[in-house]
Amino acid sequence: MKQEYFVYQVSYFKPLLVRLENFGVDTERIIQKSEIRHFDLSNSENYIPTTVVHDLFSLLRKNSETDTFAANFLNDFSLSELGSYGSYLAGFSTLNKAIVAFTKFNYLLQTNLQTDLKIHKNKAIFSVSFLDQHSNGGEISEYILLAIVCQLFKVYVGHNWHPISVHIPSNTISDVESLLPKGEYPVQYNQQEYRFVFSKSLLKYEAYTNPLNPCIVPKYQEKSIIEVIENVISSYKYGCIPSLKTLASHFNTSESSMKRALKSKQAKFSDILGHILHDRAVDLLTTSDMNINLISEHLGYSDSPNFIRSFKKWTGFTPGKYRESMMLTR
Repeated sequence: MKQEYFVYQVSYFKPLLVRLENFGVDTERIIQKSEIRHFDLSNSENYIPTTVVHDLFSLLRKNSETDTFAANFLNDFSLSELGSYGSYLAGFSTLNKAIVAFTKFNYLLQTNLQTDLKIHKNKAIFSVSFLDQHSNGGEISEYILLAIVCQLFKVYVGHNWHPISVHIPSNTISDVESLLPKGEYPVQYNQQEYRFVFSKSLLKYEAYTNPLNPCIVPKYQEKSIIEVIENVISSYKYGCIPSLKTLASHFNTSESSMKRALKSKQAKFSDILGHILHDRAVDLLTTSDMNINLISEHLGYSDSPNFIRSFKKWTGFTPGKYRESMMLTR
């Protein structure tokens, strides 16, 4: 079944923002013009809808002097910039194991990606395609993905490796030339996917890498619509409460469609939102000295009575009584 609720983990696009900042681009000013301003980008494990990220990328491109700025800033990309997931990908003994792991767990970085590795005689074919509709902002997302894939090859088979051939979706190589391997090889344009065709022998090439840290090995668990929506709402800044209408717009769908999708999983948007607000309220009540009025404001409530009613519905206690009980049990 096609996944319609696509998201990116912040760790996927954060390296680009950091690089742009280092080169003097006022990314914060541009962020404030985009819907992404409502999200907490300080936590690399937060998830943002792809449409919101693509909107930011489009604004960044408009404010850039060159149309290929993303590729220019990613040509020396390092897997370590992806945090623990990057360390995980760089911790295998062979390229084959790394590609298999990347294919299995790519949804951790982005849920709109489809990858495949096939062997045909003495050739290996690694393909990457996107499940969502193409957009200008989406092109920049593709640059980031291409930088990750090319770096994966460099880590395991060296900087001087070159493929047998490469397929790219665009009609020119100029946008991505700085990201692709050096050397002469045929490039096929206007293809349905990115595809690297290379010698099968490279898959078994023994490379020295850091031992895999068992603490960063991800667990295989595909994201359901409930988990995607929970991840996205949890990624909003404190004080920002997305409505069902807002959330639906982020996924290019209607409120009724989202309701039906959740209902098919025996879930409701109000229950998911309430669970997240409950956890945030408990966190603020137990770890801060904020008064009830300030906490309700910090959570995005219009007034404290609304917050108090919600909290009492969740726990059976008013926020004040709950805080007192927690202090007594310490």
